Amino acid sequence: MARIDARSTAEYGIASADLMEAAGRLSWLAMRETVWVGPPPAGTLVFVAGRGANGGDAFVMARHARRDGADAAIVLASGQPPGGSDAAVNLASCRTLGIPCVSWVDERGPAGRLITAASWIFDGIAGTGLQGPLREPLDALVAALNASPGLRAAIDVPSGLGDGYRDGWPVVRADCTLTMGLPKACLYLPRGRRHGGRILVVHPGFPAALLEDPAIRCELIDDRSFRGLLAPLPVDAHKGDRGHLAVFAGAPGTTGAAWLASHAAARARVGLVSLFADAVTLPLVAPSFRSVMAKPWDDGDPSGFDLSRYTALLVGPGWGLGDSRARWLAHLFRAGLPGVLDADGITLLARPGSGSRPRLGGRWVLTPHPGEFARLAGITRDELLDDPLPRVLAAARAFDAVVALKGHVTIVAEPTGGSRVLDGCNPSLATAGSGDVLAGLVAAGLAGGLAPFAAAVFGASLHARVGAIARERVGWFLAEDLVPLVSTVLGELVP
Repeated sequence: MARIDARSTAEYGIASADLMEAAGRLSWLAMRETVWVGPPPAGTLVFVAGRGANGGDAFVMARHARRDGADAAIVLASGQPPGGSDAAVNLASCRTLGIPCVSWVDERGPAGRLITAASWIFDGIAGTGLQGPLREPLDALVAALNASPGLRAAIDVPSGLGDGYRDGWPVVRADCTLTMGLPKACLYLPRGRRHGGRILVVHPGFPAALLEDPAIRCELIDDRSFRGLLAPLPVDAHKGDRGHLAVFAGAPGTTGAAWLASHAAARARVGLVSLFADAVTLPLVAPSFRSVMAKPWDDGDPSGFDLSRYTALLVGPGWGLGDSRARWLAHLFRAGLPGVLDADGITLLARPGSGSRPRLGGRWVLTPHPGEFARLAGITRDELLDDPLPRVLAAARAFDAVVALKGHVTIVAEPTGGSRVLDGCNPSLATAGSGDVLAGLVAAGLAGGLAPFAAAVFGASLHARVGAIARERVGWFLAEDLVPLVSTVLGELVP
């Protein structure tokens, strides 16, 4: 975004002052139309401004707040007026309008009292150019903002949050974030996401050619991105046209994982789903399987097993970790079919002594949670969560497979370097079995003819949408509550 900002002025002749004015004016409009859905609230609106462009945006917002009759006040974060000419001009305008302006010293001074009494605080202290943690006196200012009973809106990003953010650094806890031009990757760091609140993208007028540059390989997906991915079915379609998924899942004590994954896939437009269960597991699962076919499976020598009738595989949910499972996993990789590897399958792949990492020919989707991914990549969970995107991309290249790191923020990466981020943030989905449902939905996409990357986007997006509806209808639901909703959502939104 820094490059886009600079190029907008240098190559397209858009004055930086015009961009600042548009950023502040449209941010104020977003608050009125989207957050408040009406006039500004009662009480003092405090605009906290640093010395950079974010501070200038805050001054513009303060000016529009005063124009709309709000009680506005300004706090200078560094105790000094801004150095940039555009921001300085806007501060001068605010002073001419009679907007009170005080400098931050400490929480006991006039600025501290303003912050404590504010109904809303607008954070324009620091932007994405921040290197390292905030230091004195800004760390104390951030603490004062977070301690205030008022609500907080961050301009561009919550101050203290940047690409190098580490857990525990001082950062503003925003109720909403007004980010400029494009969503910022740091807003979707697993450990940074909680600081951003509701994220709104403001478009100050950057040229579309810059925002849509194909060199930007990461995109944000939402809970409806699955629409349009599956091709419509003809009216004379039969079950074979809808794919046949072979599922290798379930063991004594974990049969629920097999049920959830298999039935989620069957609900997601797969024509046939066959679950293969060993002699011990089959009697446990068979009574609960009707539309899904539970079939006997000899987990001995895999060499004679015929997979020619299947269009995709799903391997791993509650499958177990014995030596026979490891032999079968290697055989299934060699079958040449697209597949999803989840849960125990990923643990088997990560097991020490399992040999060199297999190259999966771009046909598979791995769906680890952070702990499974950390074992797979040979790193700590903390290392992963500090900076997940490059590590997920590296794993996708290493295995020649799509990797979907699931969590409240889900990151999907393909071997060629493309990536997608899904902003889930639905704590109701943090329930046992939710990941098994996700694996089934991704496998359904594969069985329905989608390429692995599209199947991962399909599954993650549909999972998020179903989870959002379940939260509205049920509240704190169980994973099994998600399964029938899959049919409902797809029936409404997919031909």
